[in-house]
Amino acid sequence: MTYTKRQLQSLDTIEQAWDGDELKIWKDETKVWLSHPDNRKYNGDYTIERLVDGRWEQENCWFE
Repeated sequence: MTYTKRQLQSLDTIEQAWDGDELKIWKDETKVWLSHPDNRKYNGDYTIERLVDGRWEQENCWFE
């Protein structure tokens, strides 16, 4: 599951986190966050969260 910058930016923001990251997709047991510019050097361009055994696991991704 990969996304382009254009794909994520074109989606409405569902929720904004305290650190400025924007939740763009929340479908079933998957969330996709677009990282705030200040966080990108640490978190990647976007973060995919998956619900596994009742806990959210994160995978940080970069645009190609």
